[in-house]
Amino acid sequence: MFTVSNMRTLFVALMGLSFSSQVLAVDDALRLSELADVSTGFASRSGITEMDDASLGETLGQAGSLIITDRITPNSLTGSGNANTYANFTFHRMGLDGKLDFNANMSKLQLGCGGVNDLLTGSGCDIDIDYVSFMGINAAGDAPDPTGAASVFKMTRPFIEIAVKNENDPARREVVGFRIGAQNINGALGMGREYTTSTTNLERGGTCNPSATVGAGVAACHSGINRISGFLSIEMSAAIRARANLMGFIDTDLDTCFGRMNPAQFSCGPGTTPFFVDAGGTRLDTLHVAAAKLLISNIDIGCSWWNFLVCEPVQFFANTLINEGYGQLKIGLPAVHYLLTPNTQNFFLSFQRERVSWPNYSKTTPPNNIAYDACNPAYGQLSPRCSSAYAPAANTGWWLNAPGAKLLNINSPDRLQLPGTLDAGTLLSLLGPEGQLIIDNPKVSLPRPDNCYGSAKFC
Repeated sequence: MFTVSNMRTLFVALMGLSFSSQVLAVDDALRLSELADVSTGFASRSGITEMDDASLGETLGQAGSLIITDRITPNSLTGSGNANTYANFTFHRMGLDGKLDFNANMSKLQLGCGGVNDLLTGSGCDIDIDYVSFMGINAAGDAPDPTGAASVFKMTRPFIEIAVKNENDPARREVVGFRIGAQNINGALGMGREYTTSTTNLERGGTCNPSATVGAGVAACHSGINRISGFLSIEMSAAIRARANLMGFIDTDLDTCFGRMNPAQFSCGPGTTPFFVDAGGTRLDTLHVAAAKLLISNIDIGCSWWNFLVCEPVQFFANTLINEGYGQLKIGLPAVHYLLTPNTQNFFLSFQRERVSWPNYSKTTPPNNIAYDACNPAYGQLSPRCSSAYAPAANTGWWLNAPGAKLLNINSPDRLQLPGTLDAGTLLSLLGPEGQLIIDNPKVSLPRPDNCYGSAKFC
């Protein structure tokens, strides 16, 4: 019951609000008709007009509103006609117009274990990660925040969204998936731990071999991302020192790099063109850079006086012609102990019973003017997602979408001893994008960031 005793009190109480006679009752001091006359007169003098239910439903994000809601109709955004887009759903979004800062550790993150995806990959989980940390990122945006537990992982406008199929048909209407995410995130993810002695890997099995530089012995020294389902568009940079045996009798040293390195190493520095790789699929366990363009600073095949006639022509060829090339790099995901997400848009975690192309938060195509982003045409590495207002289709099950992740300044602490023999044909293949030089499970320096607090031993 709302009562007023005089006209002045009523005027102060209204202050721009228009009340319906159905929701307001007054006592005998002011009759209902008088209240209607006051409200109507105030509205006419203030320029206030009545809004119907449809107009109210279309009004979003009013000043001071904490709750944001949105509805996106099927196939209504740019790029819905792409062959790989599954957007024939109605999307309902509910979120907060605010920021969420947090710092958190989880000893085990598993989602989607068993189920239909076992038919594709065998038993396992869609997402399976040991020792996960959500923490801050440094000011340069190229490493986790060194303050660890004192830093924050930032989410701007967090939301939850559902995808509805056949919304206008009550008999066949169904929810096919949901997702949680944010308009923008800024932070770093720490994963797993590294073994440094010849011990059994408690999370994954196998025995760590600290002296190994490539292969299974290196893989057993790490735990972290066991399996992940999702789409990752990652900016990468690496400087690799390798050694291979050429044609069975010459040891060859190869110093190579790609992407922007800070500090500069070999032929790569902060001003080098960024390098991007898209990785997507269900239950991935390897990050495979299939055609990395390599800047080669040195190929030293170790010529000496006794093999001068055979070696010098090959050395001349290597020094003169091979300054750039292509190679393949396979890094087991357990060795990736952190991912950076600096000011990343369209980051989300979803679950769907069939493939869904979730809309970008902005409902438009990704911006094309962000530095060090794959959708910036200045780098010449545009992918189809850059021309669509939808994210790449999420597969059935749990799915992580991280289109702006970064994995920078990868180093090989020791010179990698590549197995087998590097023949002349493999050396020549470096000149084309089908380069046959494959570096599998290299020993790289990607230390897990410390996010422990006080005496806690999470790490």
